[in-house]
Amino acid sequence: MRRMRRHSVLIVDDEPAIRELLKLHLANAGYEVRLAEDAIVAERALRESPPDLVVVDVAMPYRGGLELVAGLSADDELRRLPVIFITGQDGLASGARAFGAECLKKPFEISALLGMLERHIGGASA
Repeated sequence: MRRMRRHSVLIVDDEPAIRELLKLHLANAGYEVRLAEDAIVAERALRESPPDLVVVDVAMPYRGGLELVAGLSADDELRRLPVIFITGQDGLASGARAFGAECLKKPFEISALLGMLERHIGGASA
């Protein structure tokens, strides 16, 4: 019997409570979840083992999510990686679309995030 591979998601957010809450919900939905507290840690994780999708906060100290994703778009191996931005700020959806990404405004329903994951990478197993 062949085991199904679980889709992996990297959550990048500077707020520990948000990272842990998202991890709990996504893991319960069957996704393999990794966490990064900032863009620097996320870049290292992305290069070591690229996930199937990245959920990234727009506003973080040092380098924000938009800068992180701009750097990904310059990398041949990572430029096609699906991204979902999360933010507490209004009006960032157009900036997300410029990167071919979607954007959720905090607070959001976890079902909205799960729906986006399903559209981009399918269910928790592939």
